[in-house]
Amino acid sequence: MSELRQRIYAQIINKTPGGRTSFFNKACGITIFISIFFAVIVTEDSIDYQFGEQIDLLDWIIGGLFCVEYFCRLWIAPLEEKYGKGLKGFLRYMISPMAIIDIIAIIPSFIGVRAELKILRIIRLLRILKIGRSEKFKQSIFHFNYALRSKSQELQISTFYTFLLLLISSTFMYLVESSLQPELLGSIPRCLWWSITTVSAVGYGDTIPITAVGKTIASITSLMGIAAIAIPTGILASGFSESISAQDKKKTGLNKNDYTITESTSN
Repeated sequence: MSELRQRIYAQIINKTPGGRTSFFNKACGITIFISIFFAVIVTEDSIDYQFGEQIDLLDWIIGGLFCVEYFCRLWIAPLEEKYGKGLKGFLRYMISPMAIIDIIAIIPSFIGVRAELKILRIIRLLRILKIGRSEKFKQSIFHFNYALRSKSQELQISTFYTFLLLLISSTFMYLVESSLQPELLGSIPRCLWWSITTVSAVGYGDTIPITAVGKTIASITSLMGIAAIAIPTGILASGFSESISAQDKKKTGLNKNDYTITESTSN
């Protein structure tokens, strides 16, 4: 039993040769994807009416698999230092955020969501929280946080540029168009709405300049808005690239160390 527990522990914490994703985590990822897919499409009434019974059966199966995963994680919890040994390890795991998310993801499968009340069917969507278990999701969050931390100064400069662009363009638009369109552009806060939609390239069209000078300001704002979007995008992309490169170098270094240790042991 102890050996089985150790094997399950190795699968759950992804302790596999070469750092590859374990079978357990791959199976969990696939199950989560299937679960979320059907939770989303079942909100379409026609699909729910035609395939509701089959989707309910699948819900029970997925709920059962999630239960197996939960109890596996609960069983090996005392083996992890952060939870502690014995009963304390079980209790600490049960009140951890990820364990609570697991319970929330399991509940919709067993509460009878065939009721016509849409709120009960939408409860299925709670299992989207389960995506927090995905290793890919955790890695993406790690890389995103790294990019924000490492490029914080550059992002602050970019944010200041964007704020300045919004403020200047809305001020100029107020000076030019306020007398002609008092309801839409009669104040700088109202012009800020126009400036934000212009810089972000959304362009709702509910507020547009009617004078030649106003249109010129709008054109310049639109062109400068490209930089307001492109600059932080490039900064974050650079941060992501640096984070992934650092992770690859770390893995390469660990693999080399493992190889050296194995070689010296054989000698």
